Amino acid sequence: MSGMKSRILTAIIAIPVLLVVVLLFPQFNHLAFCLVMVVITLLGTIEMRALLSKDNEKLLFTSYTGALLPLAQYVQFSFFPEMELTFYTLMFLIGLTLFLEVFYGVMDSFKGTWERNAKTITAIIYPGLFASFIIRIAFIANPAWYILFYFLLVFSSDTFAFFSGILFGKNNKGIVKVSPNKSVAGYIGGLLIPAIFGLLSAKLFPGIFTYSMGEGFLLGLITSAIAAIGDLIESSFKRSAEVKDSGSIIPGRGGILDSIDSVIMAAPVYVAILTIVLGV
Repeated sequence: MSGMKSRILTAIIAIPVLLVVVLLFPQFNHLAFCLVMVVITLLGTIEMRALLSKDNEKLLFTSYTGALLPLAQYVQFSFFPEMELTFYTLMFLIGLTLFLEVFYGVMDSFKGTWERNAKTITAIIYPGLFASFIIRIAFIANPAWYILFYFLLVFSSDTFAFFSGILFGKNNKGIVKVSPNKSVAGYIGGLLIPAIFGLLSAKLFPGIFTYSMGEGFLLGLITSAIAAIGDLIESSFKRSAEVKDSGSIIPGRGGILDSIDSVIMAAPVYVAILTIVLGV
């Protein structure tokens, strides 16, 4: 399936599902949306562990640990807002990893301790810790709007980067070696359109998006820039594992990580700008 067809197919399926889950099931702080994100994180963690285990090395823990972080984030914000439950969950998993290596490392006389610990901790953090920030969006003011707006920024960044690259990027590719098919024109299109959406959000919906037009422009620009970086980071993981896609669960697109790499990477920055800088 061509890149264009796969994007169209993904949009036809993903956009209605996102709209239904966010708009029709807002109960309990968008529990339905948050559970979907937990499941997606679980599948992404399984793929990440597979990438890290391409040398047939068995990592500590199961593939389910990464999904504990977004789940802990929802529980924290819903029931224990004064407790850093997500942070404690992360530290527990990292501490348990280091402790278990005391026993597991005996199998190879501790020759693989550094690499095994590093890979296991990476699988805990990525995508789980980054995905936990998407859960946070469900707990700010007007959450449905900000959830949908976030996905609009990230998806439009990917979409317009793709089409800008096709139209204007034939002679300016290869700027980043980890993803040689990406072009300068593609990156410009992927940054500019979301930035314009950010500006328009403040202009058209001032009662919901309470920031200024300039702040909206910067919100869209920075979010899309980090989303593009997320795509490059996952490309580096795949190159290291010598695979084209992180998985095959999505026809024409590859794996879950291939579709959410930008979404999870930009989430912490999006949340930080909204809550810390703009005071949403």
